[in-house]
Formats: sequence, C-alpha cells, structure tokens
Amino acid sequence: MSNTNESSPQPAGYYGNDVEKGMDRQIERMITPGGHPIDYSQPGIPAQHRKYGNPVPVGLLAFAANFYLFGLYGLGLRGVGGVNGLVPLLTIFGGVGQTMVGWFEMFIGNTYSGTMFISFGGFCFGLACMFIPSFGVIAGYSDANGQLTNQFAQALGMYLLVWAGIVFLFILASLRASVAILAVLVCACMAFMLVGIAQMTGNVAVGKAGSSFCIIAATMGVWAAMAGFWTPDTTYPWVRISPIDLSPKED
Repeated sequence: MSNTNESSPQPAGYYGNDVEKGMDRQIERMITPGGHPIDYSQPGIPAQHRKYGNPVPVGLLAFAANFYLFGLYGLGLRGVGGVNGLVPLLTIFGGVGQTMVGWFEMFIGNTYSGTMFISFGGFCFGLACMFIPSFGVIAGYSDANGQLTNQFAQALGMYLLVWAGIVFLFILASLRASVAILAVLVCACMAFMLVGIAQMTGNVAVGKAGSSFCIIAATMGVWAAMAGFWTPDTTYPWVRISPIDLSPKED
C-alpha cells in the first residue's frame, strides 16, 4: 500500500474518505513514532504529540524513603522509638507522592504499576492517620488516663498483616517483572508480616527482623528506581544499573 494517493501529491489520509465531496479515496492510517495517528487536517500547522515522562522512579523513591525510616526507627537507631517522626513523610511523599504516581501510570495505560503505587499510597495515608490525633484513632485506643492500650498494638498488627496479604497478591503479579521489583515486594511482604506479628505478640526479636526487611526492601526500591532514572541521557555508563528483566523474551 502506498503512502500517497495516486491523484494527489498529499499523503494518504489528507482528504480522508470524503464521499460527499466526490473524493472517494482510500484512507491510510499513518502512525507517528509516539504511537499517535498523523493528522493532516490542518497542513499549515505542525502536528504536536505528547511525550510522557516516567513517574515510576519518583514512586519507588517515595517507597524507599518511608521504608528506610520505618526500618531505622524499628531497629531503634540512635535511641529513637516510635514512628511519629515518620508521619510527615508518610503523608506527603509516601501518600500524596505515590498516589499521584499511580494515577499518572493509570493515565498512560499501565494498570500494573498504577494499582501498586495507588495501593502503597493508601497504605502510607492509612498508617499516618493512625498516629494523627485529629483522626481519633489514638483516642479510641487510649484509657481514661490517655495511655494507649494493648488494643492499639493489636489493631496496628492486623493492619500490617492485611497489607502483607495484599503485597503477596502483588508478588504473584510480578513474577515476570524484574529482579528488583520482585525483591522489593518479597521483602515488603516479609516486613509487613513480621512487624505485624511483633505488634500482636510483643516479640521484640521478630520486630527487629521485620525492620531489617524494611531496610532491604528500601534498598531494592532504590535499585529499581535508579534503573529507570540513571539513563544514557543523564549519566555515564559505569553508573547505570539494570533491573534484570524477567519478562519472557521473544524467540
């Protein structure tokens, strides 16, 4: 099939199939390198096509930052206990950042990463809300003296165990993704499960193990993020890393 009409020097599709104008020409769809149909309806105006950036590195860095701090607080580094200092990061970078990344991914048609980032954004929002007094969660699990009861630890443990189950579903959907993403999800699932069990049982050793998995998950998240951020356009070849693709290759 030719790219031009025999009776016109203009590319095919310029006039279209204007039967009512007596020009019954064959339409030939031409696609730009960006995947958009070429539009010749206004030949005097250059066609402009959108180019989308990759929001995934931002989402992975938000994930990594929150997991790093969550793990460090859980390990008691420098004597810091609790997660109150994590609330601003959970709310802004983790909650807002990952949710926006997820919707951007949905907009460009990536249901896989869109679902995961929106979900992790919701996790960060939910965890932060448990420690923000105005949401009433702390007050609901406090006694008459304002002290947290054991029910708060049980509720937090259940919350984390539910998320361990959700992340396990993400693992099953990622077996052909990449080593980096698969490692992130496996370590995150282990972290949620162990920290959740520690909250419900009071076992400090299990909690430390879960916090260690948080650090590993965050490190894998940075690896996956930089695999998409360190590109030939921005840095030297010896800096760049590969996510180690596990997707099936065509023969």
